[in-house]
Amino acid sequence: MKRACRCCGRWFTPRANVPDQQYCSRRICQNARRQRWRKHKLAIDSDYKANQYAAQRRWCEKNPNYWKRYRASHCDYRRRNRHKQKTRNQKRGQGPIELSSVIAKRYALKSPNDIISGLYKLEPADGSMIAKRYALLVKLDVIADNYINGP
Repeated sequence: MKRACRCCGRWFTPRANVPDQQYCSRRICQNARRQRWRKHKLAIDSDYKANQYAAQRRWCEKNPNYWKRYRASHCDYRRRNRHKQKTRNQKRGQGPIELSSVIAKRYALKSPNDIISGLYKLEPADGSMIAKRYALLVKLDVIADNYINGP
């Protein structure tokens, strides 16, 4: 029985060994499926989220100048990014020079329950910088709501 792909809408025949298949076999559709799975997994599995964050942090530590080198060697990317940033700033109601503190944030907390104990980078919240150029390393320990001044 044919079914419409959740990504592209094209009709496909599900594989016999995957009776509830929702996506066709096109590469773009499979990438969308994986991306949807990953987003869901990050939302429900704190261990998976922590492992992904740690892996990304390790990669960044091994490749500290990656983006600097990439921007230096890809002029079109740099030009396009600057143009798109001006557009985003205008949508926020900011002038071309004023900066926002939420420009370079990949992960933002959705609720206070998302906070876990660990090391964090502390940055100015006044919007004085686009990228994380200067930051302090701080350790946060989450204390339960019912905690009363310790023993």
